[in-house]
Amino acid sequence: MTEPDTTIPASAVPGATAPAEPVPPVTDPPVAVPPVSPAPVGPMPDVPAGPAPTPVGERLGEEIEAELSAQAAEPVAQAAAAPAGAGEWRGIVLVTGTDTDVGKTIVTAAVAAAAQAAGLRVAVIKPGQTGIAEGGPTDIDLIRRLAAPHTARTLASYPDPLAPLAAARVANLPPLELYEVVDAIRTEAADHDLVLVEGAGGLLVPMGVRPSGDPWTFADLATTLGVSTIVVSRAGLGTLNHTALTLEALTRRGIPAGVVLGAWPAEPELVHWANLSELVPHLVGALPDGAGAMEPGVFRRSAPGWLTPALYGVLDDWRVWADEVR
Repeated sequence: MTEPDTTIPASAVPGATAPAEPVPPVTDPPVAVPPVSPAPVGPMPDVPAGPAPTPVGERLGEEIEAELSAQAAEPVAQAAAAPAGAGEWRGIVLVTGTDTDVGKTIVTAAVAAAAQAAGLRVAVIKPGQTGIAEGGPTDIDLIRRLAAPHTARTLASYPDPLAPLAAARVANLPPLELYEVVDAIRTEAADHDLVLVEGAGGLLVPMGVRPSGDPWTFADLATTLGVSTIVVSRAGLGTLNHTALTLEALTRRGIPAGVVLGAWPAEPELVHWANLSELVPHLVGALPDGAGAMEPGVFRRSAPGWLTPALYGVLDDWRVWADEVR
């Protein structure tokens, strides 16, 4: 519909004369928009019904519903930020987390299982495994059991449950050298369709040393390799800040990233649904709590349902996903 002309005639202003031609409005130059993380295609989930909310809870519920509705009304814009096709994350992909114990190993296993089900040859590398003195299976042991990738290896192991560089120094063992790790990863990439590299702790944990002796982090590895990164996040309270900080650190380095929830609870509460509504634009997957305890055959059959097509899964509608997990 044509907007009515609300321009005030020059004749209506005392002492003013009408210009010969209209003066075009002055506009600011376009502002470059930083890259955003990929997002799955599909409508957004509804917040599940529950007990009658308090006035404050009711207002929060209305805000969440409004946010989800706004996201659902703009699928084209979100799809433009998402990976273009199924399984676009090929080659080398790093897996980091917002913290320790957020589910990086289980997410790595799930992506490996889904990719192999799609016919890819998959390698998984753990640059630095710490805490081996405590016994029990290592991260690579768990990945082998759950996903059975074509190749799975640890580059260095340290006894104490510390950051890899600190663990190396405490044990008086050689630390991980950045370019040796890069060479090992690229060697596996030459023989595999997908190489998943699982970090330790969060993005900025000191992993080892450069040839100069300066420490390097998982963020430095991502920058050196120039590859996409999966960020594994918690679903509960505190995750929004931790996830935003990690994504911002990756964006500043020009590293594309997507988020996977490492453990969605069997009985989610309001905080989980509220966090989901904020994280959906970045999500490329969500695993159920306890997935790592599944029988391997069940895990491998289930993994594609936890991941979007970008990560070789079939999860393409978050509203359907939300209905199924209620």
